[in-house]
Amino acid sequence: MHRVLNLTSIGTDEEVLAGLKVQIRAKLESYDTHTSEVNDGHNESDQPTLAVSADFNSATEANTSHDWLKQLITTNRDQFKSARTRVHDCYHAAGENRPCEIGDVWGLE
Repeated sequence: MHRVLNLTSIGTDEEVLAGLKVQIRAKLESYDTHTSEVNDGHNESDQPTLAVSADFNSATEANTSHDWLKQLITTNRDQFKSARTRVHDCYHAAGENRPCEIGDVWGLE
């Protein structure tokens, strides 16, 4: 089983999001991930966006990373119009014929 962490967000300042992207990427490199991506860009309304998708080999590291990411977003809440994270157990990514199980879902309020 793999544990997958996703973030989707809309920010207020693309330069700040670019800096957060670097921080998140560096943090993800300290974990044992199967794959991970951190992307920034713009949505259809031309608002800056930041997204994360990380497939962890360890549920403990996924949960630790999720807690860290939520704290990073909360600390920088003035830089986000919205943010949502989701952690789920992904069995098909590990070659198992089972559906994913949604775990923790969090949103910036």
